[in-house]
Amino acid sequence: MRSLFWKIFLYFLLIIVLVSGVVVVLTFLRDQEFPPLAHQGFARRAITDYGLDAIKVYEQSGVDQLDQYVDRLADSSGIRLVLFDQTGRALTKRMVPRRMLRMAQRAMRSGEIVLPMMGAHNGLAGTVVAPSGATYVVSVSLPERPRPRDLVRGVTHGFLGWQLLLLLAVTALVCYVLARSLTSPIGQLRSATRRFAAGDLSTRIGSKIAGGNELAGLARDFDEMAEKIEVLVGSQQRLLRDISHELRSPLARLGIALELARQHEHGEPRRKALDRIELESERMNDMIGQLLSLTRLESHRSVVPMEPFDLADLLARLVKDADFEAASRNCHVLFNGPEQCQLTGSEELLAQAFENMIRNAVKYTADGSEVQVTLRVHQHELIVQVADRGPGVPEESLTKIFAPFYRVADDRDRKSGGTGIGLAIAQRAVHLHRGSIAASNRPGGGLLIEVRLNI
Repeated sequence: MRSLFWKIFLYFLLIIVLVSGVVVVLTFLRDQEFPPLAHQGFARRAITDYGLDAIKVYEQSGVDQLDQYVDRLADSSGIRLVLFDQTGRALTKRMVPRRMLRMAQRAMRSGEIVLPMMGAHNGLAGTVVAPSGATYVVSVSLPERPRPRDLVRGVTHGFLGWQLLLLLAVTALVCYVLARSLTSPIGQLRSATRRFAAGDLSTRIGSKIAGGNELAGLARDFDEMAEKIEVLVGSQQRLLRDISHELRSPLARLGIALELARQHEHGEPRRKALDRIELESERMNDMIGQLLSLTRLESHRSVVPMEPFDLADLLARLVKDADFEAASRNCHVLFNGPEQCQLTGSEELLAQAFENMIRNAVKYTADGSEVQVTLRVHQHELIVQVADRGPGVPEESLTKIFAPFYRVADDRDRKSGGTGIGLAIAQRAVHLHRGSIAASNRPGGGLLIEVRLNI
């Protein structure tokens, strides 16, 4: 029995059957208690009914027939009866239990229905006047425990018969519906898991399982997991395609330069070919290093040491280095911010992020213009802005420039030596610090990249 549905169904049904059985037995046992305990009128009627039958047999047939009647009564119902005359003499040839004799003596003295003074209250005695006018005393003793055949007879008759079976049938139907409602979402989750494992990454199950219970929550968790895996696999596939595309161009240029070097063993053409080989090799090495950094940041497996450092000092150093390189184009990189600004985070990751942003700004700013790097504190945030005076970015591309290998103008980026990974690395590094990064066009031309970090 491996099916969860059948296990739950049978468990529910077994519990219902056991509870019903216990209720039946307890009800039967309760019903076997002697009614005269609470109803004297009923007790008088019971004594009279049993007594008159016994008196009739005695007066018509004698003691022997009375004993036979008593035996038949005991066999059919488990009730023992002893008949006494008005002097207290037992009308039987058998030994009379002392308990029944004492009840008869007390009933004869009091003239009332009496019960045993000690032990179980499963007996009673009382006086009965026969149609002939004679007075007798009837002492009755009920069985302490009902016999099993009486229990079976009670279950198979009346309410404990076909109506009980109908009740159990309805209960079984309810158990079936309840078990199905519990296991059906599990079956749907299992089917969705198999489809997902088979490669259908678009599989979702949350809309098919309604409610606010744990199974519905599990379905929502599955959808969230599936969505993240689909995005991750999709990004990896795109990354592989982009890497293949990006490496094809420098490899082709390397092949051409190598062929030129072979054709010209001496002189200036050979030197230029070798310089091209060196340049393309450096670009490939730089691309591979950035790809490794991006992969490490996206996988979140990198250990990010969070230590306090001076962000203002870090930005000042990066601006100084970038300004030195920008001087060849008569450009300047300026820093505007406080002398000190403490931040807890990874200085190495943020240095790489801001360096990529600043170098990207220097690369595209107009000759003779300025790149401005600003740091300021606003409430509980540190805001870093890098602004250039370049051509800017089309509005529809402002959110796409942080995607790996995305370029607004491929030809221009390739001539500038860009790989399209720098801003993607910056975005991942900022997100690891629970910050945000966004790009916007400046009035009058240029691109503004803003980073917000929580203090």
